[in-house]
Amino acid sequence: MSESKKNNRINNIIVALSSTEEKKIFTALKQLRKHGKKEAIIPLIDLLSSTQNEEIKDEIASLLFDLKDQSVVEELIKAIDNDKYNNEKATLISIFWQSSLDSSEHITTIVKQAIKGDYLVGIEVLSVIDNYDTTFQETEIEDLKFDLDEAIQTEETEKRDLLISIRSAMDALNLEF
Repeated sequence: MSESKKNNRINNIIVALSSTEEKKIFTALKQLRKHGKKEAIIPLIDLLSSTQNEEIKDEIASLLFDLKDQSVVEELIKAIDNDKYNNEKATLISIFWQSSLDSSEHITTIVKQAIKGDYLVGIEVLSVIDNYDTTFQETEIEDLKFDLDEAIQTEETEKRDLLISIRSAMDALNLEF
């Protein structure tokens, strides 16, 4: 199949994601499983954040949790950093441990979400950190521990204990000196 035909297909799928007809949306989601490209990630997340249909939300989450293409990590990080998707942050972060995509290069972004996000976001961040199997730069991890220590001192909800758990998980990471 020619490259322009492939691009045309993905563009049609993306257009179908914004349809008002549920049948078209489900067909597009099914097509993404076969022919997905990273260009569809943001439109998919837009749909996840805008739809009220729980079946569509579940299907999108399932699709995102099955991602295997490491090239989508940058798109996911952009979405996580975007306040437009605040209600979806926990789901977006959970993609990394659910799909085994490597977000270790973005540990700073991930940990900062735990500090500024809600309890559910923190739970997902802890799961991501617990699943890291790589070596990190000592300076980056020490900076994050300092940020966590500050957040722990000011936090007065049950999230404080969660931040302490995240801090402990960071102590267990492999460091490069």
